[in-house]
Amino acid sequence: MSKNALSAIFTLAFLAPLAVACGSAQDAGSEPNPATPVEVDDFERDLAEVEPVPEEVGSVDAACRANLAQPFVGETMNLETRQALLDAVEPQVTIRFVEPDEEILDDDTVADRLNVRTDESDEIVEVYCG
Repeated sequence: MSKNALSAIFTLAFLAPLAVACGSAQDAGSEPNPATPVEVDDFERDLAEVEPVPEEVGSVDAACRANLAQPFVGETMNLETRQALLDAVEPQVTIRFVEPDEEILDDDTVADRLNVRTDESDEIVEVYCG
């Protein structure tokens, strides 16, 4: 028996039961039979009101994720520490690294910006929002 004949027999053997099953459904020209409507009882769920609570660690404001940067206070600021800090506060995107002698003006504050202040020896001395 040739490959083509064997392939045709296999295809026919597979498609014949499928055609019978599909043929027992409605004919192409007939109108669809609408499904019987199903009644569903109405019900209500009593869910407690949940008030969102911002994360806090001690007195650190979490609006800028400073609570996640707090463990870096006391660390020396270098590329490795900076990357670890950025990873820890992710997805925080607004971060200002404040140099030791840098003055921050009152009108230059943003509530959800993380500030990381270092001292003269590049040690992180403070993290805060603003």
